[in-house]
Amino acid sequence: MSRYAKKTDRRPYEERSFSVRAVHRDRADLHKLAEVLIRLTLQETGESRAAREAARVPDTYRAAPDDLATSEAAR
Repeated sequence: MSRYAKKTDRRPYEERSFSVRAVHRDRADLHKLAEVLIRLTLQETGESRAAREAARVPDTYRAAPDDLATSEAAR
């Protein structure tokens, strides 16, 4: 068997040079940005609220309808 031969001439990561360039664009639509941030915040708040509610112990215990039917049948 022959040895593996690279099929590309790409340089290894260590030999690459990177640069950052600023690109000036038109002004951002602040109303759209604000709406997106508000929606993300509300979504995140809803997810965390659902997680807290799932972990919380209920104040009162109510049997599920299936459990109630089973206990009535046992009598």
